[in-house]
Amino acid sequence: MVTYVEIRCPRCGAPLPPMAPSGVMHCSYCAAPLVPSPGGVRLQRTLDHDLPDPDRPRLWLGGRRYVLLGRLGRGEGADVFFGRSDQRLSEQVVVEVLRARAEVERMAHQHAVLSALQRSTHQGAEHFTRLLPQPVAHGEARVGIHGDEGTRTASVLTHAPGFVHNFAEVHAAYPQGIDGAAATWLWKRILETLSWVHQSGWVHGALLPAHLLVHARDHGVRLLGWGRAVPRGRPLPAFTAGAEAFYPAPVWEGAPATPATDLTMSARSILWLIGGGTIARSSAAVPDGILALLLRAAQDDAGGATDAWALRDALSHAAHAAFGPPKYVPFPMPGWRLGGA
Repeated sequence: MVTYVEIRCPRCGAPLPPMAPSGVMHCSYCAAPLVPSPGGVRLQRTLDHDLPDPDRPRLWLGGRRYVLLGRLGRGEGADVFFGRSDQRLSEQVVVEVLRARAEVERMAHQHAVLSALQRSTHQGAEHFTRLLPQPVAHGEARVGIHGDEGTRTASVLTHAPGFVHNFAEVHAAYPQGIDGAAATWLWKRILETLSWVHQSGWVHGALLPAHLLVHARDHGVRLLGWGRAVPRGRPLPAFTAGAEAFYPAPVWEGAPATPATDLTMSARSILWLIGGGTIARSSAAVPDGILALLLRAAQDDAGGATDAWALRDALSHAAHAAFGPPKYVPFPMPGWRLGGA
């Protein structure tokens, strides 16, 4: 007669899958490190002082422990940290730790939206999914080296090196406004990503200066703030307080969000940089053809535009007329400084 013995975690009592004769596994519920023992499994003995950066804050999520190395920013409802997985072959990550309980649903929604976009099979997915924040884990994280210092709702995302300045920081570096060359590549990168996002069936719905992250050297832009994204044709679930000027008025009042919503908000964010912190209506530093495109797209209906890639092509033609063939133009920005965790 064959009998089966159920092995449970010695810390929390959760059932465990069969374990290999050697090696370490982590309880899927409490993340405790476990090793084989004659009676089944036991907690792995670790010396806290042997850990790299033992005084840094840590949390457990998705069966892994992460160490928080520095604060990247402060979002509407979460604190954002640079971190790494706390293991021999570590991985750099971004960790969002919820600060306001009212934002629990927004953080969960962001994880769901980003996961859905990672599953997109639309043409260009292999390229564009790498340009978006890639979700690693989300849920109730256990705080502390041993995960016994309470819980916090958190999300872990892949870290993209070099994307360290948002549009607000660009404005701080260029308080008199950016020029036409910078406006061109910044907007072009946004439109390229939006084209794929829209074709995958989503509207970002919150293209604000704080949600647009710049790679100054490589001329890249990364879209953050996906917690209010919606399928095309649905109203936005919420808005960012104090940012009404960036939203199309009908959408702010409850009309469905469409690709034109993102085009309008992207144009207004670029005009905000051009205007040195106010949404510009004119600029001597931006060629007329490029400025005209921006002003038209900044209208509540995006000037009739609905196709981000077509708008990107129109921008390329206007830039060629103004500057000639494409060339790399340096965009100096201050160095990256991490604050304390």
